[in-house]
Amino acid sequence: MKTRLRILAMAAVACLAAPAQTPDPAKQEQESARGEAPAAKYVLTGATIFRGILIDAGCRDFSRFNLNLSPQALPAPAKEPDAKAAGSTTASGITVDAKTLDAERADAMPHQVADLVSRQSDPTCAIKGNTRAYALLMDDGRVADLDEGGNTFADAAVKADPQGRAMLTGQGPGFKPIVAVTGHIQGSRIVASAVKIAPR
Repeated sequence: MKTRLRILAMAAVACLAAPAQTPDPAKQEQESARGEAPAAKYVLTGATIFRGILIDAGCRDFSRFNLNLSPQALPAPAKEPDAKAAGSTTASGITVDAKTLDAERADAMPHQVADLVSRQSDPTCAIKGNTRAYALLMDDGRVADLDEGGNTFADAAVKADPQGRAMLTGQGPGFKPIVAVTGHIQGSRIVASAVKIAPR
């Protein structure tokens, strides 16, 4: 009995000590060129399609109420001052003469470009021009961050979407698109192999 147990233990140790066989892509290519069946295939196992709303992972308020809010609307465009209304202006008890007002306005107005608003964060976690990391708000209320590859796929999907392009050029507000993310869960993140925005 002891001999049999020793033999089984040595066999188990030998199996564990054997190096793992990984398929060699060059060998597989040679085998398929000769018409032989490849020794092993690379198969992505456990891939699932997760559906939900794509949001900014850098958002500070992940409360259910905040995540369900619509993105903030674009502010009204800044009005150019009327050239005929030259004169001093008083606000909060401070009077500024027309010459100083014109000099300050000339310095401030060129920076008010159309895409300035798109580069500022949205408090409702909508995707904006400054979004660098993405998360998925799933139907059951859970929020899962995308991995680095998923962020790349999501960024490409946002830039390919008409509403995303409008947002990036300052012609539209931030948005929360409904997406399908292909991948698998690893810890609290989704390791994504594809991100597609659902057609509206």
